[in-house]
Amino acid sequence: MKKFWFESTNWLITKPKTNGVIIASLSFILVLIFSNMRYHIMVENERNEMSNVIRIVEQNLEQELNSATTTAISLALTINDKGKPEDFEGVSKQLLINNPYIDAVELLPKGIIQYVYPYEANKHIIGCNILATPEQKQDAEKTIRNKSMFFAGPMPLKQGGNGVVGRLPIFKNNTFWGFASIVIKQKTLEKAIGINQFKNKKYLFQLSKINLKTNKEEYFFPINTGTAANCMITSKIPEGNWNLYVINPNISNIWKHFIPSIFFGLLFSLCLGNIICRLLKKPAELTNLTITQARTILNSEVKFKTLFDQAPIGIIQVDCKSINFMKINQQFCDMIGYSEEELKQVGFQKIIHPEDLEDDLLSIKRILNGQIRKYSRQRRYVHKSGKIIWANLNFSALWKKGELPTHFIGIVEDITIKKEVEKNLKSSYELVIEQNKRLLNFSYIVSHNLRSHTSNINSISTLLENENDENEREELINLLKKVSDSLNETMYNLNEVINIQSNTHLNKEKLNLKAYLDNTFDILSEQINSKQVSIETAIDSDTLVKYNPAYLESILLNFVSNAIKYSSPLRKPVVTIVFNKLTNELSISDNGLGIDLKKHGDTLFGMYKTFHKNSDSRGIGLFITKNQIEAMGGTVSVDSKVDHGTTFTITFKN
Repeated sequence: MKKFWFESTNWLITKPKTNGVIIASLSFILVLIFSNMRYHIMVENERNEMSNVIRIVEQNLEQELNSATTTAISLALTINDKGKPEDFEGVSKQLLINNPYIDAVELLPKGIIQYVYPYEANKHIIGCNILATPEQKQDAEKTIRNKSMFFAGPMPLKQGGNGVVGRLPIFKNNTFWGFASIVIKQKTLEKAIGINQFKNKKYLFQLSKINLKTNKEEYFFPINTGTAANCMITSKIPEGNWNLYVINPNISNIWKHFIPSIFFGLLFSLCLGNIICRLLKKPAELTNLTITQARTILNSEVKFKTLFDQAPIGIIQVDCKSINFMKINQQFCDMIGYSEEELKQVGFQKIIHPEDLEDDLLSIKRILNGQIRKYSRQRRYVHKSGKIIWANLNFSALWKKGELPTHFIGIVEDITIKKEVEKNLKSSYELVIEQNKRLLNFSYIVSHNLRSHTSNINSISTLLENENDENEREELINLLKKVSDSLNETMYNLNEVINIQSNTHLNKEKLNLKAYLDNTFDILSEQINSKQVSIETAIDSDTLVKYNPAYLESILLNFVSNAIKYSSPLRKPVVTIVFNKLTNELSISDNGLGIDLKKHGDTLFGMYKTFHKNSDSRGIGLFITKNQIEAMGGTVSVDSKVDHGTTFTITFKN
């Protein structure tokens, strides 16, 4: 073995040129590998940034389309049973006020444009039959078949320019009535989905779809997408069968940034090979090199001080005994807002956020005990002005293992802006989720709550037709009036829900819980009387809850009607309602059929889940109610036993 090492060492010394070439080649290969890694990292970073941008634009576009769909539904609701719109201009004006990113609304009985708003800007298109227009007929017929909102375009608008047209088919008594249309021009759409905020940056945007006749891709914006695949990100928008592109032409030029690095890497490799060659040719020079390195070490303190003072990030030196500052560079002083003298007087611990201080002291203790040599954390510092500064802190010992502790060094990087960006992105995402949830809840309220009112009106109307006694008829008429008033209030509350769709938070009011329960009993009076239900309440008349009116009415109506609907035929139905002011909980109990929670507990609040054999069960009430309660920040729980009854407990958010 010794002979082998001797011969190897002798070969290295006697072949300096060969070793120089090998070292130069290996060095240049490392330069190429590093450059390639850097290139892919930069490309990946650019694509990640593009993904974030397209996610924001896609969310804005989906939000705009959802808002347009809600506007079309609201417009369709103005059509009365005779097929005529009521107060079309007034409703349309309010809808455009509430939705500034919509340019025009239309009603098209039998596909013919008869009602438009604004009128002056769109009156020349009145009488146009889209079902007879070849370029629009196919999309319109598809919309009728699917019975759902569809966005056609990009297309030339008869009003001028290009845009998108959303059409909602309207059916009256299962017969096609016509369309409710929403018109969004190109400039309005660009503004709505936030493209303008990125136009001054490095991104280009494109929106396209496949023409079903020509089977070719048609583009919305005058931008060429014929570029490399890694320079753009694509997303599919199903509401209009669109492709959304975000393009960064700079990606294809990233490799040019590495030409100087590769060139200097080649020069470095050649120089390194030459140096190795010279070192092996002149071993005596190693002694001089050692002396030079010793002198370099002696001067390292000067270099360290220069680096310390001029570094673009904060650097601190802390005494391990007093845990006070020894040295502080200017960057850290600027970050915290104190001068170096002030920081030394204030102390290291005083500028750390109180919630982070304990963890910092524990980590320092672990370094002093030899458990760790360094630690990295995200830390909050208190600026001289009182504001919070977020930073990445890297804290480590400046003594070798086995030596006595002397002092620490900390590297502090300000990440406050990054934290604010993350917070804003999270808020945008939560806003989109909240708006989608509210749109879903509104559609369920319309389909579920109005059903109870119309059922009661129908039942009372039938009794009126068959009742000859004037006193009974008068009582039924009064009851019908109460139900009608309740229906009118429900419609008002539903209209309020429409108006708040674009708001960040649901409208909340202080509501009298006892009054809303009494209103629920009036609505369900026919079912209560027919089943001889006994209602027991323990709620003070002055009990108030802060809630959305439509949601509170829907929740109470669903739970009380379920208690009546699923009563046991073996005993008189009893419904008990209690409100606990200490816990802010409302309990609704019955002695009905009960639910097998072992079997159905996991799916109890699922959509279209039914647990009894009632023919009118739809399996949607509990799903709607749970979503409404959670949207208001509350919770709902259930306790039930088969053939003994059920108790639902609603916790209201304080």
